[in-house]
Amino acid sequence: MLGAIWNDDKLMSIIAGLFSALALVLLGYACIQWLIQRPVFELKRVELVGDVERVNLIGFKANVLPKIEGTFFSANLQKVREQVEAQPWVRKAVVQRTWPSGLRIQIQGHTPLALWGETRLVNTYGEVFSANLAEVAEDQQLAVLNGPAGSELLVSKMYVSSIEKLKTLGMWPSRVELSDRYAWSIETDTGITIELGRTQENFSIEQKMDRLLAVYPKITSQVMAAVERIDLRYPRGVAVKGERLAVSKPAGASSMKLN
Repeated sequence: MLGAIWNDDKLMSIIAGLFSALALVLLGYACIQWLIQRPVFELKRVELVGDVERVNLIGFKANVLPKIEGTFFSANLQKVREQVEAQPWVRKAVVQRTWPSGLRIQIQGHTPLALWGETRLVNTYGEVFSANLAEVAEDQQLAVLNGPAGSELLVSKMYVSSIEKLKTLGMWPSRVELSDRYAWSIETDTGITIELGRTQENFSIEQKMDRLLAVYPKITSQVMAAVERIDLRYPRGVAVKGERLAVSKPAGASSMKLN
C-alpha cells in the first residue's frame, strides 16, 4: 500500500506541497512572534483621558501599571480594563492600542449622587461604589440614601423625584429610606420627617407626594407654625405633628381630613 503511494508522482507532489505550505506557515509564525517581541513594541506609554480629575495617579501607577503585561500586540486589553475599573472613582474604561508602543485609556468616572448608608456612595446611574468620601467636593451637599440590597436604583430615582417635588415647598430631601417592607420615608433639610409608607391600591407614592404639595401650605398657614412630622399613609387623611399656631393649645399631633 505504502509502496503504491511512494510511486504515485501526482500524490507525492501534493504531499510535498502541503509540507512546504506548513513549513512556510510555521516559519511565518515564528517570524511574527520574534518581531512582536522586539523592544520597539514594548509598552512605554499609557495615556489617561476623560474623567481623570479624581483618579489617584499615585495609586494608579502603583496598582495598575505593574500589572500591565505584554507588548503592543500581546497586551490583554480586557484584563487592563478590569484593572482600571477596579480603581476608586472609575465607572467604566475603554482601552485602545496606540502605535507603536502605547495604550490609551478613556475613563468614565463616577458622579456622586448621594451617600449610600454612611460609608459608600451611589452615582447618577443608581450604582453603589466605594471611594474616599473626603474627595467629594466640599461644596457638594450629599443626601443619605438607604434601602434593601438591590434597591439602589429605585431609591436613587425616588431621591431625584423628591428633589423636584419638595423644592416647590422650599425643602430638600436630606435622607430617603426604603425599609425592608418597601415603605418610604423622607427627612428634609428643614427637619421634617415625611412618612409615605408603601404603595397602596389606587394610592401610589407619587399621589402621596402630590397630596403633600397640596396640603402642606394649608398645614403651615392654618394648623402648624412648625411641622415636625407628616404622615401620608392614610388614604383619606394626613396626620401632622409639630407646634400649633394657637399658642393656647399644647403641642402635639393633629390631623387633616381630606374630603
